[in-house]
Amino acid sequence: MKVSIIIPTYNAQKTIKKAINSILKQNFSKKDFEIIVVNDGSTDKTLEILKSYGKQIKIINQKNQRAVKAANKGFKKAKGKYVIKLDADDYFKSNILKEMLRIFDNNPGVDFVYCDYFEKSTDGKIKKVSTKNILNTLSGGIMFRKSKLVQESFYREDIKFPEYDLLFKVEKKWYGYHIAKPLFCYNRMKTSLTGDKKWVKKALTELKRLHPEKIKEIQKIRRY
Repeated sequence: MKVSIIIPTYNAQKTIKKAINSILKQNFSKKDFEIIVVNDGSTDKTLEILKSYGKQIKIINQKNQRAVKAANKGFKKAKGKYVIKLDADDYFKSNILKEMLRIFDNNPGVDFVYCDYFEKSTDGKIKKVSTKNILNTLSGGIMFRKSKLVQESFYREDIKFPEYDLLFKVEKKWYGYHIAKPLFCYNRMKTSLTGDKKWVKKALTELKRLHPEKIKEIQKIRRY
């Protein structure tokens, strides 16, 4: 198995089909990837929708434990040499797997690949976001060698910004490759936690304790 795509999902009946279909429509051999959806205790029709895909996807059901634990469970179950996460309300462009795996195939020293993306705001406007500065990345747009994630025990589960924590831990140990193309679409939701100032303040306090030298850099780039 070449790559595993992990979709943590909770009550995503309105968006989960688009996310899954964006993977099934990849211009990449279906025998070389698997889709693992971790259903984090959904109470709407999400599970019913997932079951309609039959053997095209693998479903892991768990009691609600939030997105980070759901993602980690998916990573641990993944059979692929590489892993990438897709949030249930976002979707891939049709060439993301082909583009990212081409980089891995041609560059044996690369540990992770990340790309630019399109962001759709709550008012429907779409803009391209460059991730040349890696702090602009989103956790859903990074493909890792699974063996590297295993070394770091995947995402830390007791903090609110585990994606930054992981990047800061490995930035001097791992080699990342940036693709200057938007290869997925991120939907900024009205319910996004990063729009909650109190939540962000707590999240930054946690990161400051772990990576004090990086807080100003995050606040400058992400404007928190």
